[in-house]
Amino acid sequence: MDLFFRTITWGGSLMVLLPLALLISLLFYARGRIGDAALLLGGLLGASLFVHILKRLFARPRPEVENLLVAMPPDFSFPSAHTGQAVAFSIACALILSRQNELTGALVIWGMLLAFAVLVGVSRVYLQVHYLSDVLVGALLGGCWVLLLSRLLGLWLPRS
Repeated sequence: MDLFFRTITWGGSLMVLLPLALLISLLFYARGRIGDAALLLGGLLGASLFVHILKRLFARPRPEVENLLVAMPPDFSFPSAHTGQAVAFSIACALILSRQNELTGALVIWGMLLAFAVLVGVSRVYLQVHYLSDVLVGALLGGCWVLLLSRLLGLWLPRS
C-alpha cells in the first residue's frame, strides 16, 4: 500500500495536473471549445490559487510524524492542495463529459475521475502529511470553485 499511495499522491500535484490540463485545454481551444478549455484550466488554477491563499491565512502546521514515507511538504497543511486540485480537475472533466452524447462511456469515466480524486485525498492522510479536515476542505473548495466557474462561464461564453 505504501508504494501505491506514494504513487497516487503525485496524481494530485500541479507537476502532473497542470501539463495535462494545458494539453487538453489546447486541444479544446483548437477545436473551438473555448468554454471547455477555460473550465478545465481555470478550474485547476483557481482551485490551486485558493487553497494556497488559505494555507497562508490559516498557517496550520503539518502533522508531526516520525518515519514518513514521503518528504514532508514545506508549506502549511490546511487545506490540502493536492486534493483540491484533483477534485477540481476531476469535476471539470466530468462536467465537460456530461455535455457529450455517449452516456455509458461518460459514466465509466466519471467513476474513474471520482475514484482518482478520492484516492488522492486518501493518500494525503495515509502518508500522514495532512489531517482529514485538510483533505475534506480541499475537496470542498476545489469542487465548489469548479461549479461556480462553470456557472460563470455559462453566463459569458456560448456552450461548446
